[in-house]
Amino acid sequence: MDELDHIAARVVERGGPWTIELYPTLACNLDCRFCDTAPRHVKPVNELDEAQWLRIVDEAADLGARRAMVLGGGEPLLSPHAPALLRRIKARGLSGMLTTNGTLLTAPLRALLLEIGWDEVHLSVDGARARTHDGLRGRPGAFRRTVSHACRLRAERDHRGLSAPRIVIHSVLTRCNVDELAELARLAAAVGAERVELDALVAYRPEQVALQLGPAERARLPERVAEGVAASREVGVATNYARFVDGHVTERGQHAPRGGPGEGFRAAPCLKPFHHLAITADGHLSPCCVLAGEGESIRDKPLAEAWASSPYLSRLREGMLCGVATGRCAECSENILVHERAIRARISA
Repeated sequence: MDELDHIAARVVERGGPWTIELYPTLACNLDCRFCDTAPRHVKPVNELDEAQWLRIVDEAADLGARRAMVLGGGEPLLSPHAPALLRRIKARGLSGMLTTNGTLLTAPLRALLLEIGWDEVHLSVDGARARTHDGLRGRPGAFRRTVSHACRLRAERDHRGLSAPRIVIHSVLTRCNVDELAELARLAAAVGAERVELDALVAYRPEQVALQLGPAERARLPERVAEGVAASREVGVATNYARFVDGHVTERGQHAPRGGPGEGFRAAPCLKPFHHLAITADGHLSPCCVLAGEGESIRDKPLAEAWASSPYLSRLREGMLCGVATGRCAECSENILVHERAIRARISA
């Protein structure tokens, strides 16, 4: 059985979460124009302490979790608890994925990732050129630091004869970088990344709307995607570019996900409430990043109890089994929905 089969089986059996998604802090050292996390420059309030994060990892592992994602509405490496959290995740045998803007991936942190056998690092790079990336990220010099740290991580990994952590470039598609897809694939190859994951923009505020693709950018997007796919094949880097030929993929927030034919799990627009658990910096739970923080706090509650009897998760699960997603589910990324449809297909089969 592959991972999708295991997740499908866990969904049907109503087992514990397969993946935990942890947000150790909402604080951030950048000022991204497209970010939708308003508190990222406010002094952290009521964030979980180190012992609480380690307890959550232990309890998730005891429930059979197999993967931990460390990311957040801010920069996870700003949290003083990040090193201990990363170490505990691997000590408990979970596969680890870290998403970071890369500016703080200093030598001690890189050494830690290599020492503990961390699995994957996703670096946010929103342009193939410093001017593009720094303009979107709101800090001069961010591009240089991120690219430098990526190169050093790959070099240090290779020097030790290791195959991990794998490096992934993550980029949000905007009108500022739509013409740089081929260059971004070449940059990924240059820094030693294995793939590029493009994601669509979610636009709430005027400054985000201003970054959306206009008619001219949409008209040339298929050509830019084709160029990007050709470049990625040339340099041996995987991408999800081809998915963006479909204009609907770039319209996050407008189309609610749909379930399959039938009833129960087959009809569910999304199965994340049955296999995925996200926990925000203050301990509130949800099944994903889009709905982050909407559920109850597990600050003083065992994870097993929260997973099994959360009123919030129960309502979401009941709705999904009836084929009904929440309003905010329209904001979900196609990258996530593709995974969920694959799980649903395994259950249907």
